[in-house]
Amino acid sequence: MKKLLLASTIAGLSLGLSTPTIAAEDNYEAYQASVDERGDSGVSGTAIFNPKGEQMAVTVNAKNADGMSAGIHRGICRYAEDSEGAPEEFAFQKEPEFQCTPFQDGQSMTTVDMSVNELMGQPHSLAIYDGDKIVACGNIQ
Repeated sequence: MKKLLLASTIAGLSLGLSTPTIAAEDNYEAYQASVDERGDSGVSGTAIFNPKGEQMAVTVNAKNADGMSAGIHRGICRYAEDSEGAPEEFAFQKEPEFQCTPFQDGQSMTTVDMSVNELMGQPHSLAIYDGDKIVACGNIQ
């Protein structure tokens, strides 16, 4: 993607055109989170966030997560158990902004009303739950 933008910039400048704008939102690459086990849960996996205009297709693959749920939270995993004293922008919000479908055969697939700017404009994370307990968490990058 960087090479494409650099080539476009060079081509635009060589033709005397103005600097090109950033690619349309639906041309962004997917974002991801490595979802790491917490405690000795045995649950871990990967979450992929694929932009679809003003929506985001979320696919989470996790081992040992069947029947569990996942959610997208504002904040980072470091503060999942205790956000006291955390910088406001990094504090983990207990209530998910978006709830994902329950895991079935190690996978959860959900489409949420969230743009790339909303997802990446503030720190977000994906947590996997067994009941009310967070058993895995990953920061979205």
